[in-house]
Amino acid sequence: MSRLVDRFVMIRAGLRFRHGVALALLLGLIAPVSELRAQTYGGRDFDYPATRQGVTRAQPALRSQTAIPTSRESAVPGRAYPGRGGRVETGRPGRPSRYPGRAGGWGRGAAGIGAGIIGGIILDQAMRRPVYDPYEPEPPQPRRPRRPIILDGDDLDEPVLRHPRRPAPVQAAAPARRAPPPAQTARPAPGQPRIIVPAASERRFVADEILVELAPNAQADAVLRRHRATLMSSRRFDLAGVTIIRARLNDGRSARTVLSQMAGDARIASAQPNYLYTLQQDALRPEAPKDEAAQAVPEAASAAAEPVASLPKPEDAAPVLAAPPVIASPDLPPVAPLVSVAPKRELQPQYVAETLHYDAIHKLARGDKIRVAVIDSGADLAHPELQGVLAGSFDAVGGDTAPHAHGTAMAGAIMAQAQLQGVAPAARLLAARAFSGNSAPASANGTTYHILSALDWAAGEGARVVNLSFAGPQDRLLSRSLAGAKTKGMVAVAAAGNGGANAAPLYPGADPNVIAVTATDAQDKPFAQANRGSYIAVAAPGVDVLAAEPEGRYAFSSGTSIAAAHVSGLVALLLEKRPDLDLEGVRKLLMESAIDLGGKGRNPIFGAGRVDAPAALARVLPVSAARP
Repeated sequence: MSRLVDRFVMIRAGLRFRHGVALALLLGLIAPVSELRAQTYGGRDFDYPATRQGVTRAQPALRSQTAIPTSRESAVPGRAYPGRGGRVETGRPGRPSRYPGRAGGWGRGAAGIGAGIIGGIILDQAMRRPVYDPYEPEPPQPRRPRRPIILDGDDLDEPVLRHPRRPAPVQAAAPARRAPPPAQTARPAPGQPRIIVPAASERRFVADEILVELAPNAQADAVLRRHRATLMSSRRFDLAGVTIIRARLNDGRSARTVLSQMAGDARIASAQPNYLYTLQQDALRPEAPKDEAAQAVPEAASAAAEPVASLPKPEDAAPVLAAPPVIASPDLPPVAPLVSVAPKRELQPQYVAETLHYDAIHKLARGDKIRVAVIDSGADLAHPELQGVLAGSFDAVGGDTAPHAHGTAMAGAIMAQAQLQGVAPAARLLAARAFSGNSAPASANGTTYHILSALDWAAGEGARVVNLSFAGPQDRLLSRSLAGAKTKGMVAVAAAGNGGANAAPLYPGADPNVIAVTATDAQDKPFAQANRGSYIAVAAPGVDVLAAEPEGRYAFSSGTSIAAAHVSGLVALLLEKRPDLDLEGVRKLLMESAIDLGGKGRNPIFGAGRVDAPAALARVLPVSAARP
């Protein structure tokens, strides 16, 4: 290949040289014309008058009568050489010939040819392009002149040169950002308004209270004075990542009105009502003997129809239980004289123990050292069923601290260990009072502020399971706290709600950060008053369950609340064997091991089905341990 390149270069060079030579010959032929006219060669006669220096040249003789001298001697003008026929040299007078016998030297013709050759060489060199050795590196290409590129920016006063082949990215200068304050609050979730104004049909909130989150560097006094509100309390909620001000509104204005006015205040990061939540349980009621059941029907029906009805006092219930005498269940040990025990009915007082197979699962796990937080009303911690289970208590409400039936029943369903049997008897109780009220089972209610306080306390006490047996409206702050609890490894179990088949979803059961539980009876039939919906994960026994209540008494209870408590106890057993499980892992395990009800697959009535405690526990144990 290199030889072909060399030959090609030589051919091009030869063509250019030939062009130069041709030009030189052309110039050489034109130049001697004047010389030929000045001399006469053989066969031609003409007169050439010359007047140079006043001398007139003689007319040359004929070629036949002249002779060319052969010697290098100087020729005499006008004299023929002896012995030779030839030309008569007629040189200039007084100027001898430079080269005798050559007719006057190079002459004009030779000079023209030489000039042509030199000119041809110069022309060839001018037209020839530089030829480089293919084995040598290619010489650098000449650089193109740089063109100025002007960058648009607030801080640029002069154009900046940039090479066109590598243009620098053009970006507008960003304004300087202020460093966020150390305790900057979290912003509302995307898609949610900054200020939440409850709908006109919503009544589940405290009428004269609001919860406010201030923007950075905002002054609480100025904001409250602007909106005519009084500071009640302020607290940092770590699970939600916000600092909340609880304020009471002055002049009898409603929360809905003030929240609407706050929409234009940039000093407020977020604001919402202080929502109300209710405990999801029918009124606990003592059980009468079978032959006296008719007398108890009106009273029981009234209690079920009115969720806020109070538990009949012992003296009021005495006539019902007096005749015939109270018959204690044969499977319960003797009780103290002042403790009222529910008599035996058509179904076993503790059918839950048989449904969930307590005898089998307690041989494998009892919830040892697992802390379960019950965020509820005040429990009777002096009840015989709760002796020795308390790990800590917290009161977010204050005021009257009388024990409440609902909180007592939920704690007993999880870890009862006297006459009753809890799902996780070895677990430890974190009793958090977030619902106020008297001793009636369904008279208590709690607010967003109290529930958030209880959740933060439970997280600080190391709770792994949180039982939420209440329901209410959707709450942004509560949802953020539950999300924070999930990130800390806490498993929240919530009641699906007792709103009925056509009720709207209730929260926190419908929140994605909890395990929603509905209720079934002894025959695995659904609880008639339970909510329906796709958010329900599993079902558990929750109809006519014998539960503990204050003052050492017992009563039957129905609802999704106590069903959620049973699942909370089961979660404690699972975490004892698998502490690494999180919320999603527990949810998946419970749903995959559940007994399918109401048709194949998940449905809005039972969720994935009724929980199967032995099957769920077997999934977290080695094969040898799962078969006692």
